Amino acid sequence: ETEFSLPSNAKTLGVIAQLIPRKGHKYQLNSLPELLQAHPELQVLIFGQGPLKAELTNRVALTEFQGRVKMAGFRDDLARIFPNLYAVVHPAEREGLGVALLQASASGVPVVAARAGGIPEIVLDDVNGITFDIGDEPGLLGALDALLANQELRNTLGAGGRTLARSEFSIDAMVEGNLRVYQSVLGS
Repeated sequence: ETEFSLPSNAKTLGVIAQLIPRKGHKYQLNSLPELLQAHPELQVLIFGQGPLKAELTNRVALTEFQGRVKMAGFRDDLARIFPNLYAVVHPAEREGLGVALLQASASGVPVVAARAGGIPEIVLDDVNGITFDIGDEPGLLGALDALLANQELRNTLGAGGRTLARSEFSIDAMVEGNLRVYQSVLGS
């Protein structure tokens, strides 16, 4: 809160991605004016670096965002920041796996993400997050509005994320999965 000058009652969304076109920042920014009006406690931190930095910084400075959207730059201490986020938003058009989304889930932070690439394998609706179709701004807006309006849903998805990360993506779970693959290939 202090580092980013956030009010103590803030519900802070984190957008964690390289600042490049395929990460879909435009969809997030397009949905924000309506969300900011509906949720006065909403704040948004955009983490990352890349070629769109100047363009996004200029857009965030617009009055429609009321100073409630901040460019937070690249961070290597996200584990410290995750507990302070209400949710992580990832509106990417293309994505491999999304390591930051796994980290958010493991930290008990719900994820709202586009169904791009491998994201549907790590963000499960009603388990650890809410997904929407790629480029579907009304779907993104609806998912965020539902989450911001329902603390119980946020808590449920956060707890589900911790459980999912432990059961499916922990080192032990990954080793066990690899062993099963090797055993099936070797026929044992």
